[in-house]
Amino acid sequence: MPFRRAFGLMLLLLLTHCGPTAADCSLSLIATMPLQVQDHLPVVPAGINGKWVHLVVDSGAERTTLSDAAAERLGLPHDPRYRTRSLGIGGRTVTTDVDLDRLVLGGVHFPVERVAVGTFNLRNEHGLDADGLLGADILLAFDLDIDVPHGVLTLYRARQCPQSAPPWAEPAAEIPGIGARKDRLLLPIELDGVSGMAILDTGAGRNLIGADMTRRMGLNEQALAGDARIRQRGVGPAEAIAYVHRFRQLRIGPTVQIAPLIAIQLSEAGIGDALIGEPFLQGRRVWISFRNRQVFVSRPGQE
Repeated sequence: MPFRRAFGLMLLLLLTHCGPTAADCSLSLIATMPLQVQDHLPVVPAGINGKWVHLVVDSGAERTTLSDAAAERLGLPHDPRYRTRSLGIGGRTVTTDVDLDRLVLGGVHFPVERVAVGTFNLRNEHGLDADGLLGADILLAFDLDIDVPHGVLTLYRARQCPQSAPPWAEPAAEIPGIGARKDRLLLPIELDGVSGMAILDTGAGRNLIGADMTRRMGLNEQALAGDARIRQRGVGPAEAIAYVHRFRQLRIGPTVQIAPLIAIQLSEAGIGDALIGEPFLQGRRVWISFRNRQVFVSRPGQE
């Protein structure tokens, strides 16, 4: 690993582990910032080299990524030594990283010296006005309090404290059986009686069922012929067609959604069984601890 990258990672670890030791369950706040939902996506402000940008809070993105238009507007130099190969909705892409002098979140300088670049557009007529993705490489180094109802994202020092609960006054429910794959948290789901493990993707505007789980449910193009079709964009430059299907019930831990409309992706997109995104976060306060593999959610009204 090149020295510059290793040094940046070391500083980030120091930032996340400063203060009490890992055995201490006390909270240590790192940064807090305003959060706004734009076209069903959580967006926060960030400072890059002294200029403001807006980033989608995206736990499903492996890396923090700027759009190619934002990187060009900011005048960030590309580093051809670092290439990112991505597979997702929209196909495969290969891009080079760009170098940063300074990344600031919530008034705190984060020791991140380069980020990825993606060929996507995060601006539309529905109110989305973002420049990139705040990804798992930063987010999952912390315990996260994503407070959608009050419009706040708070990062806490990650605690090695499996019995800890979120710092809320309101009632909260824990999602049992959380798994992990690389740097993504997996939620156990049950959709119309079929079980699966879904990526918790705060940057997904819709819940999405992948090709593997679709096959296990016995769904194909013929069975979905009467459903509406939508175009989806992801990390790649192309669009993908998804079907929007009405299911009977989606269960995620103690939460139940009746008659949910969920998108179905028949082509392979590297998402596994499913993505769980904004429809699950909507109106909730969510606590995410990657280190402890814990997810808590507030209870907004009747489940």
